[in-house]
Amino acid sequence: MKKVVTVCGTRPEWTKLSALIPMLDKEFNHILVHTGQHYSYNMDKIFFEELQLRQPNYTLEVGSGTQAEQVGKGMIEFEKILLKEKPDVVITFADTNAPITGSLVASKLHIPVVHIEAGARSFNRIMPEEINRIVTDHCSDLLFPADKSAYKNLVKENIPKNKIFLVGRTVYEACLRTKKLALKLNLPEKYNLQKENYVLLTMHRAENTNDLERLKGLIYAINEISNLVKIVYPMHPRTKRIIGENNLKINDNVIIIEPQGYLEFTSLLINSKFVMSDSGTVQEEAVIYNIPCVILRNETEWTEFVEKGKNILATTDPNKIIPIAKELLINPNKISELKSIKINQKKNTCKKIIEIIKNELIK
Repeated sequence: MKKVVTVCGTRPEWTKLSALIPMLDKEFNHILVHTGQHYSYNMDKIFFEELQLRQPNYTLEVGSGTQAEQVGKGMIEFEKILLKEKPDVVITFADTNAPITGSLVASKLHIPVVHIEAGARSFNRIMPEEINRIVTDHCSDLLFPADKSAYKNLVKENIPKNKIFLVGRTVYEACLRTKKLALKLNLPEKYNLQKENYVLLTMHRAENTNDLERLKGLIYAINEISNLVKIVYPMHPRTKRIIGENNLKINDNVIIIEPQGYLEFTSLLINSKFVMSDSGTVQEEAVIYNIPCVILRNETEWTEFVEKGKNILATTDPNKIIPIAKELLINPNKISELKSIKINQKKNTCKKIIEIIKNELIK
């Protein structure tokens, strides 16, 4: 069997590849590499248990640190693995430090690189994820964009069309795989919540939490919205530290909880009235589960959802966020309008990815 190495490092990567990884195990001599960017139980290990994923073959243990520290250490350790294993292909995913680590090392060793979820662009190069996307795409031999906008971005950047295959989103199959399990949990009961009677919040991105003035504005907006509805906030450890160090106050009607496992978080999402989030993955999951999503960012890589009116790009300005959220809370027709918008999802994405890798790179 041909040897394939997949490199990942964060919870969104494991969840969105949870349907593909077992298929890669069946089709190839599949080596799974964990960069170790997420390493705590709640941020990492619980996902392997809940998603019934096997343990990685290697862990790079990059841990926390600056962007350069994580990528630099990851490249040094990943190169050792590739020199030892001599794979036929390296598979990378999305926009964390794992794909830039994997693509740079593999391309310099002349090993073909596959980038799944290629072509996504926010057009904001202040975001480290944007640099990761661009560099990984231009190091890759096979690119799988999730939607037409991402496909067009790759073409505009002069990547040859014969390298690009529009196959859809692996997250769609991952969501289908876990929805039934999540529905059985009924996690809102744990926090004395009723279905569609609370708002789910996720906010963790560096551009929101490292900018103190922006963070203060976002918390002001959250506090104002919580005067009208309970908000459930699974808080990232880094965000919790920043809020504590700066003595920022959050209303009692904001229920702060620990980071959740994938099934627990999904249960909270599918039972919520709507979600407010700065996460790219949550934007996708919200569309699949048909939950309105208010995006707490000034731009998004998933432009198609916003252009079609499915998700709302609220920016990080509290004067824009608050009215948007209030309308969703006060006007039930607005929720119905958003839920009525249909977004077609391509099916059998994982199977198509494997077939194309076999046909194009492993002959």
